[in-house]
Amino acid sequence: MDADDFDVYPLAHNGRVYNIITAMDMTFREVRAMIDWLDARGAFAGEDDAREDGDLFSCPVEGSVFEVDVRGYEVVVYRRESAK
Repeated sequence: MDADDFDVYPLAHNGRVYNIITAMDMTFREVRAMIDWLDARGAFAGEDDAREDGDLFSCPVEGSVFEVDVRGYEVVVYRRESAK
């Protein structure tokens, strides 16, 4: 994916605002489930703890696995694969 293809989608969920950065179409259900899965694993650090390189996760959601990079409350979604 070319960096120009990525869009930023701000999303308020459970009292926090996240920036979902992706070039693909995702349903709200997928996005909310992905955020909940990441949050349950402690992926979201406060802004002061956000690292420049982020943390990579393989996030199983709704029959797919999303490869994501978490930087504070920004989630960069790189790809989707079918869960096996």
